[in-house]
Amino acid sequence: MQEYVHKPERDIRAFVVGDETICAIYRTSPHWITNTARGGQATNCPITPEINTLCQRAAAAVGGGVLALDLFETPEGELLMNEINHTMEFRNSSTPTGVNIADAVVRYAITQAQPALEVAL
Repeated sequence: MQEYVHKPERDIRAFVVGDETICAIYRTSPHWITNTARGGQATNCPITPEINTLCQRAAAAVGGGVLALDLFETPEGELLMNEINHTMEFRNSSTPTGVNIADAVVRYAITQAQPALEVAL
């Protein structure tokens, strides 16, 4: 159970890969379901210092890696972390942000595997 948050007809999905908040989208819908796979519309959301700080702190709290973080904007202008996803959906997010999210994930995975490969060799 969680407190109901009055939010606009959108939320923010931010993507963290390693130590970087690589991009974010606004997910807009006339009802509470903003998931783009269920009809929500994605548009680019600039990474503000506030979004970056909140995402970096949340990512660190769960051990980092490759994450999608969902944020709500309150009527008072605050950002609230709603959810952290370790299995992110980004199919509808690369085009509006101009960021190749899949490439960033693969490059991060390679950097994480590199030390193990060097030990094995």
